[in-house]
Amino acid sequence: MRGRFNGRLVSPIYLFLAVVAFLSAVGIGYTIIKSDYEEYTRATRADVARELDTVTGQLRNWFFEFELVANRIESFLAVSPEAPMPEISHVAQDLLEHNSQVFAVALAPGLKITHSYPETANRKSIGLNYYEMPEQMPGVARAFRDRAPVLDGPVALVQGGEGYLLRYPVLIPRPGPHVDKFWGIVSIGISAESLFGTRARDGAEAAPYSFGLREIYPDGRVRRHLHGDPALFEGEAVIREINMLGSRWLVAAEPREGWPTYSPQSPMLIAFTLIGAVVLLVVLLTLRLVTARSERAHALLREAIDSIDEGFVAFDENDRLVSVNQKFIDYHPKVADLMRPGLPFETMIREGVKRGQFPEAEGCEDAWVAERLARFRKPGTPFQQRLPGDRWLKVTDARTPHGYTVGVKTDVTAEKRALAAAEAMDREKTEFLNNVSHELRTPLTVISGRAAFLRHEGMPRTRRLMAALAAEERDAAEIAEAVEAYRLYVEEQSGRVLTSSQHMLRLVEDLLDWTRVERGQLELDKSTVQVVDVAKGVVDDLRSEAEAKGLKLTYRSTGAAEVVADRIRLTQVLYNLVSNAIKFTEAGHILLSVEVAPEAVYFSVEDTGCGIAADDLERIFERFRQVDGSATRQRGGLGLGLAIARKLA
Repeated sequence: MRGRFNGRLVSPIYLFLAVVAFLSAVGIGYTIIKSDYEEYTRATRADVARELDTVTGQLRNWFFEFELVANRIESFLAVSPEAPMPEISHVAQDLLEHNSQVFAVALAPGLKITHSYPETANRKSIGLNYYEMPEQMPGVARAFRDRAPVLDGPVALVQGGEGYLLRYPVLIPRPGPHVDKFWGIVSIGISAESLFGTRARDGAEAAPYSFGLREIYPDGRVRRHLHGDPALFEGEAVIREINMLGSRWLVAAEPREGWPTYSPQSPMLIAFTLIGAVVLLVVLLTLRLVTARSERAHALLREAIDSIDEGFVAFDENDRLVSVNQKFIDYHPKVADLMRPGLPFETMIREGVKRGQFPEAEGCEDAWVAERLARFRKPGTPFQQRLPGDRWLKVTDARTPHGYTVGVKTDVTAEKRALAAAEAMDREKTEFLNNVSHELRTPLTVISGRAAFLRHEGMPRTRRLMAALAAEERDAAEIAEAVEAYRLYVEEQSGRVLTSSQHMLRLVEDLLDWTRVERGQLELDKSTVQVVDVAKGVVDDLRSEAEAKGLKLTYRSTGAAEVVADRIRLTQVLYNLVSNAIKFTEAGHILLSVEVAPEAVYFSVEDTGCGIAADDLERIFERFRQVDGSATRQRGGLGLGLAIARKLA
């Protein structure tokens, strides 16, 4: 379970999520803006439709009124074809006073204008003949032909400007089956600005709309286009069909500036969308920064935990595994497969006991588990735990302020072994000192005792000699016998003193040699040496000692060879090996072999002694080491011979 920090602030996943979030915010904003725009467009179309309905209603009312006025004038003329002008003038003036959009009411009997109201403003039109006005004649002809009112325009007016003219044909009834007589035309002039102008009813300002008016045939084909841009009827304008003046008309309307491309709320909504998207990105970036810092902190903590040379484990407040490093897993290979987050501590311990992870628990599993759980739940002083393979760990548990339990396991196997080795070395030193004391005390006791015998005057041989010398009658033979006995006595005692002193000298020399070897102060005098001569010399020197114990000491060689070595130290090595074999062999034989190889010469000593256990084969070459190192062992020596031999070799 290793943690590694590989995250980057701008990672592909983060960029993908940021783009998705940004596009989502923009998409939501776009949907809101579009919905608002569609709602605003619907509201605008509804306003235009309401205005158009108002305008079309006004047009119908106007032209219905104009038609009634013209019909009334026709009625006056039908009663009196001589044109009762006072009544007609009154009707015309009344129309002009109540309809500001009407600028003229003209009478044209025989298609020649004779009267035009108001007379002052329309004086120029009096006397005009429609036959002489080709631009207006088609409308007049149609009114005559259809015998129905016709709206004509816009036409250029002699008064100046443009206007619309309602042509009403006046027909005088004839008695009998005869067709009504065509009297002429009553024209009502309507200003072009007033038909669809900026002034609405009652003089109020109308909304800024563009209007279009066209007359159509019953089958829907366009008959005439009277007002506005013809393209208005091809676009998205609101269109109404009305019946007026005995014909079908289409009226279209749309905002003068065109249909809105955005609602008044759109800029604010766009700003809110962009601000929201930016805020969302900032929030995501902040979360990413916080997450990245948290991930980095956790990664650094994980790397720090994994890099330490100690086992680390952490459990939450419910004693479930949270984190563990590889070192801890390596310490517990038998339960490594269980090391997953959420593993209860008790389960880990009990499974470890079942699988033999904790040798200390053998034979007392339940008690050991209970004790370990108690130590885990109430951490105290560190303690040591033994693992398979004679491995030792120091366990340190601690409780955090948040209720977590962390454990650190340190491998103290080397320290424990070093301590055991130090204790063993201390014991060996103690045994060695005891041995030295024993080995030195023995010859010193012999020397001291024999010297005391020689010095003591009361010894029998000394008294005998003194008595022979002090006798009045000296007997030369007796004196000679006493002297010889005393000499033998002195020779015996001095021989034992010499033997003990030589033994003590060898002990001291071993100590001095070991000291020089340990300090690296032993100098070798190398020269060409015949190994056969050295080996034979050692065998010859020690044969008497071997034969004294009833042993047979022999020598064997595969051939002669010369080596460069210190003759004295080589002799010392072989001497120590053979002497050690003599010391530990009670019966049988001892063989010193010399095997000559192309690149080396091998010396080996074989004996029929007690042998050495396999566990002690390496230990016998250690300093102060004997298989029996006690002061009461059967064979003497300081235990340095083989150690010195190994060092010299």
